[in-house]
Formats: sequence, structure tokens, C-alpha cells
Amino acid sequence: MDFIDLLNQAHKSGKVFATAILTAAEGTTPRHPGTKMIIYENGTISGTIGGGDIELEVLADAQECFRTRQPLLKSYPVIHNDGKQSGKETIYIEPVFPRERLILCGAGHVAGKLIPLAKSIGFHVIVIDIRDEAIVRERAAAADEFILAPSWADGISQIPENGNDFLIACGFNFDQDEESLFHLLQRKSAYVGMLASQYKRETIYNRLRTRGISEEQLQSVHSPIGLDIRAETPEEIAIAIAAELVKTKGS
Repeated sequence: MDFIDLLNQAHKSGKVFATAILTAAEGTTPRHPGTKMIIYENGTISGTIGGGDIELEVLADAQECFRTRQPLLKSYPVIHNDGKQSGKETIYIEPVFPRERLILCGAGHVAGKLIPLAKSIGFHVIVIDIRDEAIVRERAAAADEFILAPSWADGISQIPENGNDFLIACGFNFDQDEESLFHLLQRKSAYVGMLASQYKRETIYNRLRTRGISEEQLQSVHSPIGLDIRAETPEEIAIAIAAELVKTKGS
């Protein structure tokens, strides 16, 4: 797999990562300028800039880049086993912080209004639905990704898990929101919400308790969703939800 493929894969993962590029080499070095690799926040890598002590130093420096959110250009000495320096490599490390993803389970009226709002405040929006495409395609058209799936479990499973994701159950009836929320609560996330009245929320929560969902999990759900601005119309509810998303991002 070439570097472009690795880079595309990193972007699609939704994970924080860094690129490390060997920009200059002097003397005897294990790799040549232009060599690149991907470093993920958890320390795993794709590709290599040569291995050995330099690569370990680059991995450590990448962690500092993730912390400071700043790139780094640094020269590393190439040391042989006899302790003598044979060359030097200059490597540029740049952290990449993908846009937060907003995953909407249901392309209803509120979702249709929320999608462009969420994109305007920096979210990568993914919409999942299980209904006939003709019913939902128009409302989901503005989304960055649209997944038409045979079930909520199947649709949700198609998206790699990311602890920075924002997840919302906003389907078309009690049963569908119960099912999508059940599967959303199995994932790590930054935010989980459900579009519901208080009655709908309590009905669905009671059902989920019988399916093994804990009180702690249920307490993590934002529902009724959105800041309390007395919203009634789909447009107003979308604004209330977007405001809550902004508040959560900034906390």
C-alpha cells in the first residue's frame, strides 16, 4: 500500500494521527528524503521511516505534537552500534485532527434541518437510515456520507468506532429509536443524544433497561435533546441541538 492509500485510510478512520516526513538526510542514513509514515495517537504506525532509535524518538515527539497541536521540524542523529554518528535525518511531524463526526440515525425532518447546520460548525455528518431510499434521500442529500442499511446494527457497524464521535438517535418511531440507541450506547463517544419527548424517553429507557443497558449509560444520553429554547418546529429544534453540540465541543 502506498502512502496516499495510507493517508486516505487514516482520514477515513476519523482518528487523530500525524504524518512524519523525512525531509533531508546527511551522511549515511537508513532511508532517503521523501520517506513517510503515519503515526496514530495510540502509538500504532502505518509505514516506516526506517525503524530503530530514530523512529522511537519520532513516535515520542509525535505524542508531544498531539498534546500541543503544533507541528515539529527536528534533526535526529543516526548513531551506529559502535556509538559513532554516521549521519543525520531531518523529519517533519504534523498532527492531523479530523473533524468531529456527527452520526445521525434517521433522516427525518429535524435531521434534514440539522445536517447543514452541523456541517457549518465543523462536523463531518454521517446519516444512517433503514427505510426506502426514495423516502429519505432528499433529506440526507447534504450529508457527507449516507448509509442505507438493512438494520441499525448493520449501518452503525459500518462506521469505525471513534471516541470523539457525536451520536444521535432521531428515527421515525419508538421502536426504531430504541433499537438505534441500544447500538449507539455500545460505542465509545463524546456525546449521545435522542430526539424524544419525556414520555417517549422514559418508555424507551424502560425497554432498554430490560435489555441490559445500565443507569449510567442512560444518564449519559442527552434527551430531550438540545438546549431548552422552547423549540417547536424542525428548524428550531435543529438550532437547539446544534447549540448543545457546540456547548459539548467546548466543554
